[in-house]
Amino acid sequence: MKTLYRTTMQVAGLLFVLAQQTTPLFSQNTTSPLGKTDFAAFYTEAPLPPVNIGEAAYRDYGADWRNPVPNALENFYQPFTDKVERAMDDYKQYYSKKMEAYYGGQTEATMRAQAAAQADQNPILASMGGVEKVAQMSPEQAEAAARQAAAAYMADPFAASGVQSAGMTAMYQKIVTDPAYAARFEKMSKKEKEAELRKYMANDKPQIQPAAQVEEHRRKTEQQTLQANKVRAAMEFQQQIAAFSAKVSEEQAAYIRQRNERLAAPGNHAEIELDYGKKHALIPEVELGEYGRDKDPEQVLKLKLETAVRHQAFAATLLKQDVEALGKLKVTFKNIAAEYTQYFAAHKQEINGNLADQIQGTETESLFVGFEGGLLDLALQLVKFSKESVREAALWEKHLLEAK
Repeated sequence: MKTLYRTTMQVAGLLFVLAQQTTPLFSQNTTSPLGKTDFAAFYTEAPLPPVNIGEAAYRDYGADWRNPVPNALENFYQPFTDKVERAMDDYKQYYSKKMEAYYGGQTEATMRAQAAAQADQNPILASMGGVEKVAQMSPEQAEAAARQAAAAYMADPFAASGVQSAGMTAMYQKIVTDPAYAARFEKMSKKEKEAELRKYMANDKPQIQPAAQVEEHRRKTEQQTLQANKVRAAMEFQQQIAAFSAKVSEEQAAYIRQRNERLAAPGNHAEIELDYGKKHALIPEVELGEYGRDKDPEQVLKLKLETAVRHQAFAATLLKQDVEALGKLKVTFKNIAAEYTQYFAAHKQEINGNLADQIQGTETESLFVGFEGGLLDLALQLVKFSKESVREAALWEKHLLEAK
């Protein structure tokens, strides 16, 4: 019951939004790039920071830190980022052309009418008054109507398809209200399920239907089965892609968290500056002629150099740690991509690329297109992390050179 209600709420919400927008979410050359990208190769090629802090400064400023090369760091990474973006553009071009071919000759009114007609085939939405009526409702009204429609559907779920069977209705209600029975039913073989259904329908009164009605029922049943398979596949794909995405997010967050911990390790930059302040306060003042009295310049310069050396040493250690951590992150990204690639190969025949099914939420090609684009974007994330490390290390190296 909870699952049915949740699904109904989602459909009602989708239709409420539909009344206000019909622009497709995705935009893909005639050959699909899905399943063809070597993500591991991109991760391998992503440039890591140099281990040596002097090389980091060279990468950021060029040969002379006093006269830095404009955009030196961006220029270093640009060939690789361009390569990644070209690969990402293959996905965008493929899907945009596909969308243009499908929607290109249709007016907005035609697309709205087609979407509404498809959605109105849903028995729950039909009992709510259809797309047009739902579109005129407030979110609160749509939710109330969905609750009522779901309850009516539960009472007689097969009425909309012309099937009148107290036994089938009773078995359906048993499945959606009794989790233990539902789990047991799911494990039954096809023959066992058929026997279970016959048991529930044993006391149904026989119905004599015209041949045309029987054929219409058979046709509707086939359509419903096909739609049910689409819905099942879409739900499974959404859950699996969400699981892959969660893994990626967790690993990215872990890298950021662990780097922040390294930045806050004993002897960090903040502690070094605090120690500098304490030592600076102890330096005695001396006469400086016409400038009056001030801290002993020789001792101040000496303290600044010592402090700069400490900053540079901490930055050099952090740089090496970043290189190691990013190397491990590359391996993790490769493992996730390999797991996804294996999953895609096993299920690619079930992926639905029919754009007409977008309104019902069963078009799933765009889901995979978006995720593979995200996997490519991980290569750019590696570049982002690498730049941050190089830029920070280079800054402290320059700080030391200035103090000398």
